[in-house]
Amino acid sequence: MYQVGLGLRSLAIKIAVFILFAGLFAWFLGGSIFPGSQVVNMPSFSWLGENWHAQVTGNGRAPAPCEWRLVRGVPDGEERIETCGLIGTWRSIIGPQFVNGAVVLGAEVQRDQFSTWWLISIDSKGVVVTRQLGTASDLFAALALPTS
Repeated sequence: MYQVGLGLRSLAIKIAVFILFAGLFAWFLGGSIFPGSQVVNMPSFSWLGENWHAQVTGNGRAPAPCEWRLVRGVPDGEERIETCGLIGTWRSIIGPQFVNGAVVLGAEVQRDQFSTWWLISIDSKGVVVTRQLGTASDLFAALALPTS
């Protein structure tokens, strides 16, 4: 009976060492055994003396859709997420375009399993105006035509 216990203890030690070295090897190769969320910052643009950029987050654990954010970098070095009054999960961002002294973006916002497209305009005074659009083609048409 004593030899069975020694054999089980030896097996447990070998399993623990294998798991440790497998984790170290995965880390060495730059990966992870349990991948987390990946965050990518898109190129920034300057507006109203601040740096703005889009940020996309993807889930490394499951095939879930990406989540987008509009991030505003204020002069003191902080970054703030701008929702522009749109409640829900942002599934995509299109733009920016600079039209008549305003920056114009398009966003697909998902709320309660339904996605809607929004046109977001931020004027030179920082006033945010949003307008709901029917489809993505309406958004592309709105971004292609200058508004007055």
